[in-house]
This record gives sequence, structure tokens and C-alpha cells, in this order.
Amino acid sequence: MKKIANSRIVIIFALIVIAMLIRLLPHPQNFTPIAAIALFSGALLGKKWYAFIVPMVIMLLSDIVLGFHSTMWAVYLSFALVIVLGMFLCRTMRFTHVFFTALLSSVLFFVITNFACFMHGWYGYTTTGLLTCYQMAIPFFRMELLSTMVYAVAFWGIHYMVTKKVWAIR
Repeated sequence: MKKIANSRIVIIFALIVIAMLIRLLPHPQNFTPIAAIALFSGALLGKKWYAFIVPMVIMLLSDIVLGFHSTMWAVYLSFALVIVLGMFLCRTMRFTHVFFTALLSSVLFFVITNFACFMHGWYGYTTTGLLTCYQMAIPFFRMELLSTMVYAVAFWGIHYMVTKKVWAIR
């Protein structure tokens, strides 16, 4: 049992380090594994507080280097809700559940973070301003959606290979 706990800690530490490096090193804009890690954490980490700590530590430590902005609260809230989605929607580990949960998490992130931008008044406090805000964010959404889908499928594929002993670790 202790061996399982130690390997879980190693996996968690590896996720944090890899995700921070991906965020800090040059990469395509908005193409990071954070949302997929949030889903993965929510669905698979045994202790629920681990599920929240892993993505939040990744974000916090890398944001210390990258900098904070006035809508960071919306980013952190979005990822917390993505973790909850992972807890409830990804338990079966079927490809379709992973796919649609990743899609839903990207849409949730898009809606919440861009509503926070709208609340700054940059587009005016009107329906037209809200729609313009969302429209202007679509190019960023494409890459966030693509990265979430790619990383989620990769993480769950690796999980499947490991848990089904396709890749027996000896």
C-alpha cells in the first residue's frame, strides 16, 4: 500500500513539474495541459484535496513567474469547476465521456473567463458588448479547446495503457 502511495506522489510531482515547464517554456498560445490535468486530477486522484492542489499549484507557481492579471480569479474558478466536472463526469473512463467532458470544460473555461473580461467594461455593458467580447475571444478558444482535447485524450490513453497492463511495469 505504501508503494502505491509513493508512486502516486511521484506522479503528482511529475505532473506539476511537466505542466509548469510547458507553461513556462515557449509554446503555441493557449496550448497548455492545465485543463486536462484538472480533469485528470478530478477523476483519478484518490484524495479529493489532491485533485484541487495539483492544478492550483501548477497555476500558482507558474503565474508567479508569468505574472497575474485582474481576471485571474476567473481562471482559477474555471479550473476548480473543471476539477469538479472531472470528479463527476469522467469516472467511467470511456472515450466518449472523456471527449465530451473535455469539450464541456473548455466551453466552461471560455464562458467564465470571457465574462470576467466583459465585466471590466472594455466592450461596454450591453448585450452587444458581451457578444463582441465572446466573439473576440474565439481565436483563443480554438487553441484552448484543441490543447484540452489533445492532452485529455493523451492522459486518459496513458492511464488506460497503464491500468489495463498493456504497458506492464516490471
